[in-house]
Amino acid sequence: MALKNYGVLAGRAVGKRREGGRDTPHFQIHLVDEDAVSYRIAVNVLSKEEPSQLLYLADEDFAHPITDDLPEAGSGWTPLDRGLDFVRGGLVDRTSMIALPPEVPGPGNDLADRLETHIDKAVADPAVAVYVFGERWGPEGKADKIFGFAPGNGVHDVHMNQGNSPAFRRDDGVWQDGGILLRFPGDEPHWVAIFLAFQSQSWHTDDLTGHTRSDVASLAEAVPAQAAPAPRTVPAG
Repeated sequence: MALKNYGVLAGRAVGKRREGGRDTPHFQIHLVDEDAVSYRIAVNVLSKEEPSQLLYLADEDFAHPITDDLPEAGSGWTPLDRGLDFVRGGLVDRTSMIALPPEVPGPGNDLADRLETHIDKAVADPAVAVYVFGERWGPEGKADKIFGFAPGNGVHDVHMNQGNSPAFRRDDGVWQDGGILLRFPGDEPHWVAIFLAFQSQSWHTDDLTGHTRSDVASLAEAVPAQAAPAPRTVPAG
């Protein structure tokens, strides 16, 4: 069974919060749309399964036809039958992804640092258009537990959503992967794309179900954690 409410959120970033610990930590992003509706974007920075470090890729000069078909900037939530697909969509080179811990001492050394580098620039410039692919939850009958806006409302599963381990196989599907796209304005507008995947996920998946193919001997395709280079500076435009 695929995700129940997949789509893309178009808004602008107005805040963020880092979460530590090992109880499903996330990097939280506060987005608002043109109607002043607030959303919380819950981005996983640690897996419940081993290897626990997520695979991360930030393409800082992203060029892909999908940017031509996005909703209007700031337009809010749009349900999609077909969105991102890491395996079939020509979006991600898996060999370019690196495994990063959620938080370690030193600037630029962990996943939260990498996400913060880009989101801080988006928060600082309201003209930066943010698009988040994933599954929506809410509106809820209570205030958001992180940012306090009401009603609670947001997007999660902002990562690869196919080839899952048995515990999460129910979420498998094709053309429903998560991701974050940011359009930076200026004299030379450009896109930044952020993609995440769990090391326990398989990249050999069925074209109809998104399940790991039965002819693949091993589910996990782990890569060793590596000392990643310092993040490149992204012009604010």
